[in-house]
Amino acid sequence: MALSNEKFLVFVLIGSLLVGCSGIERQTEKAMKAAEVAFRDDEKQPNIEAGLIQVYLPKDFNVVEEHENNLILQKGDKAYILFVNPNEKEDSSVLFLATKLQGDQYLVLHSFQNDEKFGFISIKEASKEKYELAVGIGAVKLTTETDKDDLRTDAKQMMQVVSSVPQK
Repeated sequence: MALSNEKFLVFVLIGSLLVGCSGIERQTEKAMKAAEVAFRDDEKQPNIEAGLIQVYLPKDFNVVEEHENNLILQKGDKAYILFVNPNEKEDSSVLFLATKLQGDQYLVLHSFQNDEKFGFISIKEASKEKYELAVGIGAVKLTTETDKDDLRTDAKQMMQVVSSVPQK
C-alpha cells in the first residue's frame, strides 16, 4: 500500500514536530539536572571583585559593565546579566517568586533547596531557536539568552557563578 504525496507530507511534518519538541524537552531536562548538580556541589570561590560584587567567573567570561547591584558579563558573543539583591539571603525565595508571578509560559520553572540555600532555574522561549535561561540562589540571579544546544553547559556554569557570590 503506497502513501499519497499529501499523506506522506503530513506524516513527515508531524514527525518533524514531534522530534523538535522532544529535542527541547530533552535539553531542558539536562539543563535542569546540570543546574541542580552545580547547586549541590561545593561552591566555587570568587576569583574577581567588580564594584561591590565578589564572584567566580569561569574561563572566557569577562566583566563588560559594573553597576552597584549588577554586572554585565560576556563570553564570546553571549551576554549575561548578574543581579544581586543585597537585602536578601541565600535561603530567600524572593527572586524565584517574582519570576513565578510574571506569569510567563516557562518550559522549565523549577526550584531546589538544602538547609542553607534556595535555588532555581527558569527556561522560556525567547525567540525562534533562542531561549532565556535564568538561574538563581537566594538573592543572586544570572540571566542569558542561549541556543537549545547550549542550555546544559550554560545552566551549569551559570549556577557555579551565582553560588560563588557571598550572601549575608
